[in-house]
Amino acid sequence: MASIERVLRRRAARLARLLPVALLLAACAGTPDGQRLDAGPPALLVAAGDAGVRDLRGPYRAAVCRRLAAEERPCGDVLRTLSGEMSEASLSRSVPLADLARRYRIAFVPGFLSECFDGYARPFADVTRSLRGAGFDVDYFAVFGRGSVSMNAARLAQHFRATGADDRPLIVFAYSKGLLDVLEFAASEPSAARRIAAIVAVAGAANGSPLADTLLPVYRNWVAAFPLPGCASGTGDEIHDLRRDVRLEWWSKHGRAVTIPVFSLVAAPEPERVSPGTRATYRALARIDPRNDGKLLWVDQIAPRSFLLGYANADHWAIAIPVAEELPALGFLFRDGVPRAVLVEAAIEIVVQVLEAGDDRASK
Repeated sequence: MASIERVLRRRAARLARLLPVALLLAACAGTPDGQRLDAGPPALLVAAGDAGVRDLRGPYRAAVCRRLAAEERPCGDVLRTLSGEMSEASLSRSVPLADLARRYRIAFVPGFLSECFDGYARPFADVTRSLRGAGFDVDYFAVFGRGSVSMNAARLAQHFRATGADDRPLIVFAYSKGLLDVLEFAASEPSAARRIAAIVAVAGAANGSPLADTLLPVYRNWVAAFPLPGCASGTGDEIHDLRRDVRLEWWSKHGRAVTIPVFSLVAAPEPERVSPGTRATYRALARIDPRNDGKLLWVDQIAPRSFLLGYANADHWAIAIPVAEELPALGFLFRDGVPRAVLVEAAIEIVVQVLEAGDDRASK
């Protein structure tokens, strides 16, 4: 045990030396600049239903709460409640995980910079262990931490070519910018992407982030080439791809080419649940809307014509990355306590019921 603790302390110390990069990104994120009127296609703010989004918050909450009951944990502490949430009796049944594990495979796609810190805290590492323990075959499709959307779509194509033949449908959980990589892959490689039955966006950057507008110049000039362990330098395109006007233009041109149903799980923490390490960017985004996860606004995490699962009371890091568990020495920088395995297991249950009901109309 003592040797394990020494290893963790050494890993924490190495990660601490990398924190200036994260702090630089946070410090440079001021109020997003105003957009030119001709930047991107015309857009408007509408209710989710008017954007073709089907609301599944009720059944998803039921699936989450059933699992939390065994832990005697209040469901309201994990999922936030917004008005208009309704139940759907057809999607409220419990499905045994062992049964789902026999019939479906799971894959995870990480987000921006994840490759660079993979040796310290991999996204969904705890969830992967839990799912494998339940009998699931789980893949982790690593993408370039500082790769553009097109680069990472090509890398996903390589992953799929290298994956053995398996007729079971694949449910892909795509985190943050990883959602954009998966969507680009689905649009550009439709034949290979047919193996994906559903995409679950976890704090997915569906519509980008206002932070990308202010971060792009300093990132391109100072951070893109900054040496980080485990990942190659970037060019700045990886941040440009996260601009809201770029994403809206992409949806306008390519959105209809994505016929795989997308399910959106939004990170929307209460202010006290925002990690100290991401509060600077949270405050910057709060000047636009306080309902943000420290990196993305809540409205930018919902893909058009998707299925809305719910709003997790977790920030952009905690919803996917077990940093506090993997690196307890840096726990003071993070607000965790998020039951990630519960959120993912409940999502699988609801996704499968929708797929097997043959109701994927929100993706059309």
